[in-house]
Amino acid sequence: MTDLPDPDIVDAAPRLLVGVVDDYTLDRRGEIPNLYHRFFDIAEKFDAVTDHVLYGVSMNAQPDGSFRYGVGWEVAREIDLPEGASFMSLVGGTYAVFTLHIAPVDLPSHFDAIFARWLPEAHVAQREGAVFERYLSEPDAQTGTMTVEIWVPVAD
Repeated sequence: MTDLPDPDIVDAAPRLLVGVVDDYTLDRRGEIPNLYHRFFDIAEKFDAVTDHVLYGVSMNAQPDGSFRYGVGWEVAREIDLPEGASFMSLVGGTYAVFTLHIAPVDLPSHFDAIFARWLPEAHVAQREGAVFERYLSEPDAQTGTMTVEIWVPVAD
């Protein structure tokens, strides 16, 4: 069983990201790392980046398990997009934020634990908006672990 830390409940302002987006299913989510490669192939073309904290954004989830996933950086304003790039908007409001120190390969099991175990038992409900992760560190060369936050939009 995947252990989850207690989340912090935070209020966040809306954010604008720029990056790359593609369509996936739960069966194909193992292909998401390829999207990160596509992002880094064009990332140097982005200006107005507020910082280089990497975001992974799950959006437009459908009952059949399909969803859109994007990789990007936060920008201060809209910019001219290079070919293959997209904007992603993150809504402001309340989020449950899980701070994890894990290997990237363990992310799917943590997402599964949040949505199958934590959320049904929580005193909050998921609200409209993208679920996203923020990568706060690179994987450690010795352990392969990194610091990542999973943000889930919630309401009382």
